[in-house]
Amino acid sequence: MRAQDTPHAKPSPNPGLIALEHNVAAAVATADVVRTTLGPGGLDKLLVDQMGNRVITNDGYTVLVSLKTNHPVSRLLVEIAERQEVSVGDGTTSAIIMAAEMLKEGYRIASEEGIHPSRIIPAIDEGLTLLAEYLEGVSVAVTSINDPRIRSVLATATASKLDGVQLAGLITRSLAHLGEANRPDLRHGLSLVRRLGEDEFLDGIAIARLPVELIPPGEVGSPRACLVRDSLKFPLQGGLSGEEKGREDREREAVLAKLAGQHVNVVITNAPEIDAGLKMAFVERKILLIRVATEDLGLLSRSLAIPLIYPVQFLGRAGVPSFAARELVYDEEKGLTIFRGPDSGTVSTLVVGGATTETSKERMRTCVDGISAVHFAMKGGVVAGGGIAELNAARYLEKKMQEGGRDVAGLSILIRGLEAVSRQILDNAGYDGDEMIAKLRGRPDGEGIDIRTGDFVPMIDRGIMDPRLIKLHGIQLAAHITKTILKIDRNLVKDDGAPAAGSS
Repeated sequence: MRAQDTPHAKPSPNPGLIALEHNVAAAVATADVVRTTLGPGGLDKLLVDQMGNRVITNDGYTVLVSLKTNHPVSRLLVEIAERQEVSVGDGTTSAIIMAAEMLKEGYRIASEEGIHPSRIIPAIDEGLTLLAEYLEGVSVAVTSINDPRIRSVLATATASKLDGVQLAGLITRSLAHLGEANRPDLRHGLSLVRRLGEDEFLDGIAIARLPVELIPPGEVGSPRACLVRDSLKFPLQGGLSGEEKGREDREREAVLAKLAGQHVNVVITNAPEIDAGLKMAFVERKILLIRVATEDLGLLSRSLAIPLIYPVQFLGRAGVPSFAARELVYDEEKGLTIFRGPDSGTVSTLVVGGATTETSKERMRTCVDGISAVHFAMKGGVVAGGGIAELNAARYLEKKMQEGGRDVAGLSILIRGLEAVSRQILDNAGYDGDEMIAKLRGRPDGEGIDIRTGDFVPMIDRGIMDPRLIKLHGIQLAAHITKTILKIDRNLVKDDGAPAAGSS
């Protein structure tokens, strides 16, 4: 290993602080890229790749994963963005801004007050427990899709996004179609397909692929489909035992017999290889074959509440999990196969359109944010939006600090990060964030600023609210990366020729 320092640099009495300073600077620089995208007054970024392709977006996650950076701390922050996006679908920019501000405060404490990071971290953990309790205590439950707050959650989540108002209305229509039945998992109950052109709501599930052979729906009959994972090449792994001669034919016939016995006439699969004889038999017997990506197959399984099966399961005695639909339709212009009114799961599909590929992608991100917000609002309730819940939580931690018996340094790191969200939203809306934060300190919990009028208003009553679980997840991720970086006292470059850890 060799230190990532200038060879002739003057030795520092505290190299740990130098490493921390550099790492914090990288984190702040990364956060600065997305700061101005936050909130309903947020601005857009123009991303251009080496081929000249352009993306205009204010989605923090999209911006961060597009960055070209080699600094390890910057990459860690991008990982935060990815975890936040995958786990809860929104709140990425807030998490990154909080992490940067927490790190700035951590560096200040370590450099100016001389407090060792190992003494700070336990207090951060204690503060996170207090925060979770506070947010749960002030949250308002949303127990029904028909709750009027659902519209407010959607409006808040999509306010700064492309065509947010229009798409929020489309999502609302889809939610009304779902009713209460699919409440535990709205993110999979509402399926999304991106296509150029107009938006469209479909009662059922749409697959963004046409069958391998376009057999007319009238010849297929009443559709019943199964989801098959992995190769359909014979002989099957773990397939029929006995004499090898003729095994492929026996397995092929067994698969076809099982499909016929279960009245399955649509096979949806991610199989990279499909037996030629099986494909011919499918055409002869009017069985549709639809090939999709592995990720899409998994999404279909979750949306329809139908388990995936491996080809070898056709050879057993058990039945084949499948779903029936009221109608099968092809949209050849959009490249869609549509199953209307499936009898499994509770699903509807939004075909998200756009004038160009890039606008359709951005509008797709708007829908993902909105659906995720509704899902987590119903799962864990809502709190005041606009960064007010975080600001009130910071004030709560300040009171706990004043009670004594707690490590002030650790809590102050969380407070600095929490205050940053509302300050940035106000800055982006054209206000003086510091001035407004000072005024908000004297207001009751839950009161914030309506950025359209400048008035102090009860945020939830005014319809400005965010899901509690999305906020909590972002705070926890920001604190996690802060603790990780505070403990780094040297940045080292690994020698590629060095033996791996644990080797002799």
